[in-house]
Amino acid sequence: MNSSDFAKYKSALLDCEDALDRVNLLQEEGYLVRFAIFSANLANFLPEIPLDEHASLFKKLLVNLAFESFDRNVLNIGDLCSIQGDKSVLSTPTTPKIFCTFHLGSYRIIANLLIRLGYNFSTIVRKDVYTQQLESMMSYTARMKERYDTESDVRVLNSEDPSIVLKLARELKNGRSVLVYLDGNTGSGEDNFDQVNFLSQKINARKGMTYLSYISGVPLVPVVSYRQPDYSNIMYVGKPISPDKTVTREEFSNTTLQSLFDFFAKYLISHPEQWEGWNYIQNAIVTPETVHAAPPPAAYKRSSYEFNFSRYSIFELKDAAVLFDRRFYSTYEISDSLRKYLMKSPFVNPVRVLGKPIFQELVRQEILI
Repeated sequence: MNSSDFAKYKSALLDCEDALDRVNLLQEEGYLVRFAIFSANLANFLPEIPLDEHASLFKKLLVNLAFESFDRNVLNIGDLCSIQGDKSVLSTPTTPKIFCTFHLGSYRIIANLLIRLGYNFSTIVRKDVYTQQLESMMSYTARMKERYDTESDVRVLNSEDPSIVLKLARELKNGRSVLVYLDGNTGSGEDNFDQVNFLSQKINARKGMTYLSYISGVPLVPVVSYRQPDYSNIMYVGKPISPDKTVTREEFSNTTLQSLFDFFAKYLISHPEQWEGWNYIQNAIVTPETVHAAPPPAAYKRSSYEFNFSRYSIFELKDAAVLFDRRFYSTYEISDSLRKYLMKSPFVNPVRVLGKPIFQELVRQEILI
């Protein structure tokens, strides 16, 4: 890594961070809703992180997302990255592989390096990204090829194409590699999921890539990028996972998908502020049971109560007070008077102030504890 280039790069990131520090995020449209979802996901997937650290981690996430956007225009980002792990995997660009990654850190570094190494590969993206960003992606590829004199051929495919797996199978057969972001969780077909354990939750994960590996014989290669405290980037290449034909396709898919998510979970635990997926992972959670168990009679007879800050948050949305349930991702519009009351926790004799029906409902839903 060239020290002069890295110094310029770090300076640019510090300027970017300083600019974001000057923004009053609370006044930004949608900030409170985004933070509520982030906080709920963090509480559900990494409950060991204290609630009072969520706000600072969300601010760091926004900074890292700004860094990632900046990195998209840094053609020499590969020079500002240290490659670790099984580096030998990258040395055979004509041998097809299925590179699997997450939206962590400066995740575009992976495609940048594959282009520079001369890989012919296809990457799949959501339909909206395909529609909105295809032109910019192709422009980036063209500039990379011109700068580094590489013959790399990159194709961007719509992950929601019903025939996407067949198309990718043909790509692999023709000697091309595939780059896929497993945490995007987009694709075609509602039955193409396996349930995997991920951090403290169980989620639905698409099994298209593990199926593809099994039928094509092409190995899956886990790759992850993350940023260090000194602003330098690391790209870690995991051991390839070759398809095991001694087991069924379903067995291989389930076991391998779990191994891949376990691989990425280690890095999320270490760098939670760098994962873009906190903005949408709730869509993959195996639907929780939303029936509230009746609390014991003693729950209605306490001498004092508190608002359940660990489970609920309150914010304003379009001039209306909203109660947000982190456990079930549910929202309830509440009156301004109830909002003001709940924010004055703890409470003495709330049944007298609220009335028995409202008091009992708040206790039943664990809003008052």
